[in-house]
Amino acid sequence: AVVSTQSGHYGRGMMEYQAMSIFTYYCYMYGGCREVGYIPICPSGDRTKILHYGGQSAPNDKQIQDGDLCLFDMGGEYHCYLTDITTTFPVNGTFTQVQRTTYEMVLDTVHAVVNRIRPGFTWREARIVCYRALLRNLVEQGLLVGSVDDLYDAKLHRIFMPHGIGHFIGGDVHDVGGNASLWCWSDAEAKDVDWYDPDLEWCPLEKNMVLTIEPGCYYNNVLLDPALADPTQGKLMVKSEIDKYRGIGGVRIEEVFIVTADGCEIISDVPRTVTEIEEYMKNPPPHDIPFLDAF
Repeated sequence: AVVSTQSGHYGRGMMEYQAMSIFTYYCYMYGGCREVGYIPICPSGDRTKILHYGGQSAPNDKQIQDGDLCLFDMGGEYHCYLTDITTTFPVNGTFTQVQRTTYEMVLDTVHAVVNRIRPGFTWREARIVCYRALLRNLVEQGLLVGSVDDLYDAKLHRIFMPHGIGHFIGGDVHDVGGNASLWCWSDAEAKDVDWYDPDLEWCPLEKNMVLTIEPGCYYNNVLLDPALADPTQGKLMVKSEIDKYRGIGGVRIEEVFIVTADGCEIISDVPRTVTEIEEYMKNPPPHDIPFLDAF
């Protein structure tokens, strides 16, 4: 159903809530779902930098424009089990250079974490791998300068990715898990705790656990401008390069995975590489929704 919304000529001129309706239609019509897991998050263009966009106060109400990125964070519910998958794609079927660069930075970050997941690996370790991988990519693309250690200490990952790295999923979209009794860090470690997911912080992963991993990279002026003005953070940021990315919003990629005996298996199944996405959107599958022919 997530993939059904990702087609080159289904979106331009469409309202975001119409794209959301395609997803819910497929969930009910072809998935046999009674519910969706949560209100779909369907921002486009610059609004893709808004993390939990699309709620009651902002109901996916922008018109999707040619050249926009769409960031669709959606999940169905089937027999009381939920999923949570995020795709980001260009509505016209072709990534611009800055869109492509951002997307590939995030995809590389996903791979960096997934390649380390295994039983016994803690969520804290996964979080650090994730943030450091994103910072490394930002340096390689010229948006930041300095060592990854210095960038991490300056908390610049919080400027470009102001959220946690994932969560348990199952009977709820953010399912129960973790163990608050493991809150046993030192004062020094407490300064580096992920307060987005504190119960997960010291949780060792176990075989058959099901979680999401959802790195992102966003260009939000509310965060960028104060950071650029900050003497510690600003000296590590390249404003002339960052300015090239302002306005595209952001990219998030969310996979669902199950921990295996010696690693993990991604169980979400959508086009992920730039090539896969652009090829899919050039050759979308047939549909049975008459109003789509108007777009």
